[in-house]
Amino acid sequence: MGLSIFPGIKWSGVMGNYNEENILVRLNQPGSVYQLAIFRILLGLEIVYVSASSIFRYLSLVPDVAYNTNVFPGLINQWVETIAISYLRPITLILAVFLVAGVLTRYILPLLSISFMLLFSFYYSRHNAPHPWLYIWFPLLLLNFTRCSDALSLDKQLGLIKPLSDRSSPVYRWPMEMIASWMVYIYVAAGVSKLMPVYKIWNWMHGGTSQDMMYHRFLHSNYFYLFNRPLFDYSHHAWLFAGLSMVSVGIELFCIMILFTRRYNLVIFCLLMGMHFILYLTGVLGFMQLALVLSISLINPLFIELVFKKRNIKSIPT
Repeated sequence: MGLSIFPGIKWSGVMGNYNEENILVRLNQPGSVYQLAIFRILLGLEIVYVSASSIFRYLSLVPDVAYNTNVFPGLINQWVETIAISYLRPITLILAVFLVAGVLTRYILPLLSISFMLLFSFYYSRHNAPHPWLYIWFPLLLLNFTRCSDALSLDKQLGLIKPLSDRSSPVYRWPMEMIASWMVYIYVAAGVSKLMPVYKIWNWMHGGTSQDMMYHRFLHSNYFYLFNRPLFDYSHHAWLFAGLSMVSVGIELFCIMILFTRRYNLVIFCLLMGMHFILYLTGVLGFMQLALVLSISLINPLFIELVFKKRNIKSIPT
């Protein structure tokens, strides 16, 4: 037996039975047709929300000074910017509404994936701010290969599809586990990026970045609209900002536990919501609802099946 560098820690209690709880095992475990359907609906609503933003009209009139390189060649970017942008926005909105309703989902998803990526490539290249497409393009693409309309959809109600007889099939589980792993990638990469290269550790951990964010974004933050004054003197109390910075990195890195066990999912969800709520108040908008959508993958599918089973029993006339 090998020696642990932390002999006082009982790792089986921390990690759980990771041979049975890790994500590779969970891919083949029973899932929930309703969990996948709920994710489809919430992702569609998120795309409706971000596509309806007035930012596209503003960027067309007053472009940001920043220009970010995206994955598309210059010819496509020029076509989107000069011709297609006025059409892509309403097309994306309509397709997203169809996704929420679950109408012709098999055909809608590829079209929505293309229109969404083209629309937000314009947003990404012209605006130096958080971009939704960086966080939900993969889940949207993934849905193309799933049976996400087998429940809570007009496709099912109209008989356009034939759902599986087993609503707890692993077919409904593996997409949610892939989305959970995508969530891990987003947050762990964010945590590592604050620490690498090594010289960046001090820049982040001493709290200067967090302090600068609070100080310079105050007039554009929800703190200003709620309280009309700073909560305290943001030019002082560097120790507080250093503490917040270290906690945020710890939360992001802690998300890696999702890959090994589900026992910390509720803790991770609460920590992420708390972190994003503070960011929301400081004026960093958008991340909270994205985290909420992705966090559907953290819910135990057995719990969702139990909820819908009780709902179905109550709906049966006596």
